[in-house]
Order: sequence, then C-alpha cells, then structure tokens
Amino acid sequence: MNPVFLAVLSIALVWMLLLMLRRGSEEDLLRDVEIGEGSEYMVRLPRRALLDQCLSAEDLDYVQLRNSPVLLRLFLHERRRLAIAWLRQTRREAHRLFRLHVRSVRFAHDLRPAAELKLLCAMGLFALVYAAMLAAVWWYGPLRTRRSLQSIQTLAGILARLVDRIVAAIVPGALPGMPAAAGVSR
Repeated sequence: MNPVFLAVLSIALVWMLLLMLRRGSEEDLLRDVEIGEGSEYMVRLPRRALLDQCLSAEDLDYVQLRNSPVLLRLFLHERRRLAIAWLRQTRREAHRLFRLHVRSVRFAHDLRPAAELKLLCAMGLFALVYAAMLAAVWWYGPLRTRRSLQSIQTLAGILARLVDRIVAAIVPGALPGMPAAAGVSR
C-alpha cells in the first residue's frame, strides 16, 4: 500500500478516536442550542434566498447605471462581505451538526466504523469545498464567482450528455477483450 495513504488513514482514525473520546460539557450543549430556536436536532442553515439576493445581477446593473466608481466599489465590498458571512454561517452549522452527531453516537452499541469514516470523509470534502468557495469569493467577488460556477455547471451538463451519447454508442462486446454483458443478445 501507499505509505501516504496509510499515514492519512492513520491520522483520520486517530482524529475520529479523539472526537469520540472527547466528552462535551453541558456548557457546549447550551451554547449550541439557542433559546427560541427549537430542538438542537433542527437544521438551521442560512436562507438560500439571502445568497441569491447577494448575487443578484439586477442590483449590479442598477448600481452600474449610477456611474459612480465609489458606489460600485462599496456595493461590491458589501456583497463580498455578505457572501462570506453566509458561507461562514453554513460552515458553523455543518460543524455544529457534526459535533451533535459525535455526541449522539459516543455510546452507540451498533456503531458502524465504515459509515463514520464515510461521514468523516464527507466533512473533509465539505471543508475543501468551503475553503475553495471562500477563496473564490474573497479573490474574485461573489458575482464573478457565481458566473464562473454557472459556467462550470453548464460545462458539466454538456460533458454528462456527451458521455451518455458515447456510452449509448458503444455496443457491449464490440471492444476487443471485453466480455459481452450478461443477458444482452446481438
């Protein structure tokens, strides 16, 4: 096996073990649950409409019509600040839910390590995507980041359709060395 893979796996397992052994105090529980928000098991993600409004192209068009560089700079600065605040609030909620999960499964008798490792990997992927989004919004601003993401999404759709067409064009067994699929007749 690759020594780097083993090192990463070892570090992940040690980190997961430390998380499971760490006991949360009642102060942590009370801090996580805000009064008036209901159960701590309720997911409290920031509203998507707020992000959509932050990234509204109509607002940018309106500000650009005013022909004021100072107003445009202030507008872009505030939109960047709001988008970063939205991302950070999403990260805090994801971490709160992960801590809640760790506290919930601490004494579980039917703990499935594979499922826990999958969740840990999902949290790691979330952290990477969060860092990439935060960096993109910080450097390019929320409006250019949104346009870039829309372009990437469009390109992904085109590539998916192309792959579907290629797969549909390949006849099973037509490739040399490939066995024909079971139950497929020619």
